[in-house]
Amino acid sequence: MNVLAIIGSPRKNGNTAAIVNAVCRGAVAVGHEVEIINVNDLTIHDCVGCNACKTGKIEYCVLNDDMQKLYPKIVTADCLVVGTPVYVGQMTGKMKNFFDRWYAFLDENHQLRHFPGEKYITVTSSGGPAEAFQSLTDYFNYWLGDFFQMKLVKNIVAGTLQAVDDINKQPEILQLAEKTGREL
Repeated sequence: MNVLAIIGSPRKNGNTAAIVNAVCRGAVAVGHEVEIINVNDLTIHDCVGCNACKTGKIEYCVLNDDMQKLYPKIVTADCLVVGTPVYVGQMTGKMKNFFDRWYAFLDENHQLRHFPGEKYITVTSSGGPAEAFQSLTDYFNYWLGDFFQMKLVKNIVAGTLQAVDDINKQPEILQLAEKTGREL
């Protein structure tokens, strides 16, 4: 299985990355191929709503940025792992730009033009209580599951993570993440 992990945290070694990395360790342990990408290392421009992606004349998008490298990886992934910390009740801005650019996966009738992947796992982490930001997990499940027709494997939600390594105080979350990767 080809697993693509997308991290939307500016903290390269923070809590979100630790949880996503645990999922990936589990996946690698059972023989899956894994690639981890942090969108903060990339240049991803805002969607400009030009609708060039709806003409059938280009494969994905006319904007020449790092999404051009990501589109084929998303399309060919068997499982997508999406991880983001909660910023003011929502995903980080870079992660939102990444998702806005999925507009290119729809045709002129807003039907799926490219199937982004079969399975997905979400990882959300926050400084507040985990249950306080259920709306972000619901958002992911609507768009990835209902709209893009992917199959949910697991939503991993961690809260009360203030310091960069607070996830180490919640080993059960890291164990759940690794177990989830192993069960793919």
